[in-house]
Amino acid sequence: MAVDAVSGSSGASSSTNVKVVDADEVGFNGLTADNFMKLLITELQNQDPTNPMGNEELLGQISSMRELQSNIELSDTLKEITSGQSLTQAAGLIGKQVEGQDSSDNSVSGVVERAFVRDSKAYVAVGNSEVPVSSITSVQEPASE
Repeated sequence: MAVDAVSGSSGASSSTNVKVVDADEVGFNGLTADNFMKLLITELQNQDPTNPMGNEELLGQISSMRELQSNIELSDTLKEITSGQSLTQAAGLIGKQVEGQDSSDNSVSGVVERAFVRDSKAYVAVGNSEVPVSSITSVQEPASE
């Protein structure tokens, strides 16, 4: 059983919404900083007032939360850098003759007119076709006119 959403109040009663999910669906990879914060707040609201959480334990949990947030920010930054590098690679193909397959697996051949990124994946436009850079099989200088 996994906790899907948690809400509480400062009064004597609190409510918890529980959703039963398959363990393969969630696991530790399904936890977010928001989930961690909700669990921490719920834990603080429901702790025994005669035996509250110690400062060391609380600081440890806050430290874990900050580490998780830093990892998320680092991951987002790396995704942005990778996306920028993909766009740079695609932009380097503008004006080149390419051959490859578009998203529908149709063969495409022609001069690259523009480059763009969609869903963290670099594409080039050849005529009316959008070709993922990873699907390009040949790159040549265009024939002189």
